Amino acid sequence: MNRTLTKYLSLKLGNHIPLWRTSQETLVWLVTLIIQTGTVSLWRLAGHVDTRSKTLSVHRRFERFFQHIRLDEGCVARLVVHIMGLSGKPWHLAIDRTNWKFGRCHINILMLTIIHEKVGIPLFWVLLGKAGNSNAKERTDLMPKLNKVFPNQPIASLSGDREFIGEAWFNWLQNQGIPFVLRLKENMFIWQDGYAPAPLSAHARHLKNGQKCILKGTWYLGRDPSKTTTPIKISMMRLKTGEMLIVATSLIRIQTALPIYRNRWGIETLFSCLKTRGLGLEDTHITNPHKLATLMSVLAIAFCIAYKTGLWVARTKPPRRKAHGRLQQSIFTLGINVFRKASVRMSELELRNYMTGLFKPNIPRKPLYGLAL
Repeated sequence: MNRTLTKYLSLKLGNHIPLWRTSQETLVWLVTLIIQTGTVSLWRLAGHVDTRSKTLSVHRRFERFFQHIRLDEGCVARLVVHIMGLSGKPWHLAIDRTNWKFGRCHINILMLTIIHEKVGIPLFWVLLGKAGNSNAKERTDLMPKLNKVFPNQPIASLSGDREFIGEAWFNWLQNQGIPFVLRLKENMFIWQDGYAPAPLSAHARHLKNGQKCILKGTWYLGRDPSKTTTPIKISMMRLKTGEMLIVATSLIRIQTALPIYRNRWGIETLFSCLKTRGLGLEDTHITNPHKLATLMSVLAIAFCIAYKTGLWVARTKPPRRKAHGRLQQSIFTLGINVFRKASVRMSELELRNYMTGLFKPNIPRKPLYGLAL
């Protein structure tokens, strides 16, 4: 582990997250080592710390950090937004869950992200403490954090998969003035004034693979026309696989609904980066909700540092595309590799300039010489 790198990273993080010196140093160790090693296993991280202390002592220090430190979620969110340069821009939000099982314990994280460059940027999250889907109360408890930390932030849209439906949830979003694009189930019933309820599948049966359709007028969900629900507009498309993609929208132009929903996949890309493709979230043995929330804050910082580095390098030397049109390596993977290379190749002056440029809101124009892989 490069001491010069951790020194300059500590100076930058200290401007956004106030901690005591030893806690600040531990946070920097964790962020740096998680990027360098691709795991959150504390035992494996402890062996990489450049210190005279024994590995057991470093491991215990990591444990005490998660036991006693609660990183302020507002400070972490503002830091993430600052690193990625998202302040003042209308945000396209996406909400989703990631879950796995450790022993008999279900780890279930509900997360709100900003879609940026087709990747979700982690903003707020909550540990559900149960298996299965979230409910309307859990979602409505998560969303006000956004307004509390960013009170005047314009929201362009909120997208979500088929889990995030229901009249209570739709009504809450509309009352809050939040535009949404949420996927519906094909067997759900809809109705219009003067018409009997019919399943969505009946409206979509004429569509062939690749065809789209926008249902005219305003619609309501449910089987009982006597119960007026939240008014929505509906757009649908039959995918190449034959599966139907049907979305409900409110407060946005219906013509933009499907493209906005398509970008929702960015949150799935984020989960992949946090877990199998990058930072190894599922390696953790932590099950305590408070400790897991702290770990997620550490990972959010690590992810943004790696991803911003990838965007920086790709700006001056984009990664090569393969014959099928996809990048040889993703922007996130590029950023991880460049960060690792910087820790062993850069001089002290280059590391200082690297950290300074990394924490500027905009991507620097000056290239990272010699680090494009």
